[in-house]
Amino acid sequence: MANEEHLTILRQGVRVWNEWRQRNSEIAPDLTGINLSGAFLIGIDFSNSNLSRANLSHAVLIYANLSAAIFRKSNLSNINLSRANLEGADLDNANLDEAFLQNAYLKRVNFSGASLKNSILKKSVISNTIFCGADLTLADLSETEICNANFAGLEISGNIVNGDLNGTNLTMANLSNAYLYRSDFSKANLTKANLTKAFLVDAVLWKANFTEGLLCETNLKTTKAISANLNNATLTGACIEDWIVNSITSFEGVNCEYVYLEENQKERRPSSGNFAPGEFTKLFQKSLETVDLIFRNGIDWDAFAYSFKKLEVENQGAQLDVQSIEKKGDGILVVRVTVSPDADKAKIHSEFIQGYEFAAKALEVQYQERLEDKEKVINQLFSTINQQNKLLAQTGDKVSIYYQPNSQFAGGIVDANTVDVQQIGGSIQNNNTEDFPS
Repeated sequence: MANEEHLTILRQGVRVWNEWRQRNSEIAPDLTGINLSGAFLIGIDFSNSNLSRANLSHAVLIYANLSAAIFRKSNLSNINLSRANLEGADLDNANLDEAFLQNAYLKRVNFSGASLKNSILKKSVISNTIFCGADLTLADLSETEICNANFAGLEISGNIVNGDLNGTNLTMANLSNAYLYRSDFSKANLTKANLTKAFLVDAVLWKANFTEGLLCETNLKTTKAISANLNNATLTGACIEDWIVNSITSFEGVNCEYVYLEENQKERRPSSGNFAPGEFTKLFQKSLETVDLIFRNGIDWDAFAYSFKKLEVENQGAQLDVQSIEKKGDGILVVRVTVSPDADKAKIHSEFIQGYEFAAKALEVQYQERLEDKEKVINQLFSTINQQNKLLAQTGDKVSIYYQPNSQFAGGIVDANTVDVQQIGGSIQNNNTEDFPS
C-alpha cells in the first residue's frame, strides 16, 4: 500500500509535490498501487519513487522525471511519456500498450516482460535499456536511436556489445531509419516488420524471422544472417556487403530488384536493370555453397595449387571447385571455391590455409636464392598432380586445377575484375592470406 503522507502531498498538485521532493531528496516516495489514471502530471518528479502496480493509464507525464522509479506490474496503457526522462526506471512487466513515448529519453530503463503493443517510441533515444521478453508488436520505433540497449528475449545468448533484441516480438513493428548498429535480433520475430533504411551494420540475425519484412535500402553490412528466415522479405536496394549467411538461411520468395555489394550504393547487382522474379533467391542460395579465400598483395599459385590438390584428395566428398577469382581493390583477391552443401566449410578453409602457408614457406625459404632448383622441385611436386588430372580428364571427370610450370598470368599481378580459373598458371607473389567461409 502507498504511504498516506506521500499521497496527501501528491494530492496538492505537481508544484507542491516537486517542492517537497527538493527539500527531501533523500526520501524514496512510496506510491504503490496508486490510481493516477488520466492524471495531468507534466514535469512531475517521480524519481526514485515506487509506483509498482500503479494505474497511470491515459496519464500525461510529459517532461516528467521518472529516473530510477519503479513501475513493476503497473498499468501505463495509453500513457503520454513524450520527452520524459525515464533514466534508470524499472517498468518490469508494466502494461504500456499504445503508450506515447516519442522523443523520450530511455536510458538504463528496465522494460523486462513489458507489453508495448502499438506503442510509439519514434525518435526516442534508447540506451543501456532492457527489453527482456518485451512485446513490441506493431510498435513504432522509426528513427529511433538504439545504443547499448538490451532487447533480450527469454533466452539470452551471452554478452552483446550493443542492442540485444534476442527473442523479442517485433511483429509489424516500424523500425524504419532506426539505428541498430551491432544489435542482436537472434530468434526475434520481425514478421512484416518495417526496417526500411535501417542501419543494421554488424547486426546478428541468428534464427531471426523476417518473413514478409521490409528491408528496402537497409544497411546489412557484415550482418550475420545465419539460419535466418527471409522468406518473402523485400530486399530491394539493401547493402549486403560482407554479410554472412549459411545454407539454412532461407530466401524463398524474396522480392528483390537489385542490391549493393558495397556501402553508399556502390557495386550494384545487377549492374543495370533488375533481377528477374526469383533470380535473387537462386543466385544467393547457390552462393551459400562456397568458401571465400581472401589474399592480400597477390597469390603464390604454386602454394595454392599444392594446397588445393591436397584438399581434393583429403575431402573427396566435398566436390571442391574454384568458381571465380575477383579483385576487390587495395591488392585484395578473393578466390571463391564451391563445395557440396553438406561440406564442413570451416574445416575446409582451415585445412587450405594450413597447406598454403606450409607450401609457400617451404618454397620461399628453401629456394629463394636458387631459382633453377626451385623450378625443378616445383615440377616434381606437381608432376603427380598433372598425371592425376589427365587421368580424370580421360574419364570425363571435372578437373579443378591445372599447373603449368613457367607460365605467366596477367604479367604476374592480377588486374582484372574477374578471372576464369583455367587461366591460372605461373606465380603471383605473396603469402599473406585470410579466409572466411561464406
